[in-house]
Amino acid sequence: MSATDIRKIPAQDTRGLRHAILRPNQPPEMAVYPGDDDADTLHLGVYTEGRLVGVASLYREPPPDALRATTAWRLRGMAVDATLRGHGHGAALLKACMEHAARQGGSQVWCNARMTASGFYRAQGFAQRGEPFDLPGIGPHHLMWRNLGTS
Repeated sequence: MSATDIRKIPAQDTRGLRHAILRPNQPPEMAVYPGDDDADTLHLGVYTEGRLVGVASLYREPPPDALRATTAWRLRGMAVDATLRGHGHGAALLKACMEHAARQGGSQVWCNARMTASGFYRAQGFAQRGEPFDLPGIGPHHLMWRNLGTS
């Protein structure tokens, strides 16, 4: 990764990449997520040579299962320009999100990972919980999580 930086961005700046990469066959308003404008929600963007090439959002939200962690954070809307995948942008965004959650007293980060991205999350220390499930209009996912303070 060269000439990149990660910065906090407003929610609306995430939506172009969210729509183009995560929801291209849906109306643009589907790239607006509940909690986007909550005071403690974090939106990060990774820039290369001044161009926004990746986004990720982090919400203070417990996972939807029996092992509810009240200090958990949900990763959502993570998207990196398809032509730049494999260059470390996603890993850098994820690391920045986990560091933020840890600074806020978080004990865990979780996400609904597309099956096509679950290998990426496993490589970043995430574990899968439960069986795959389908999100209508989006496709098959795994619930994945990682405790903070572990490498």
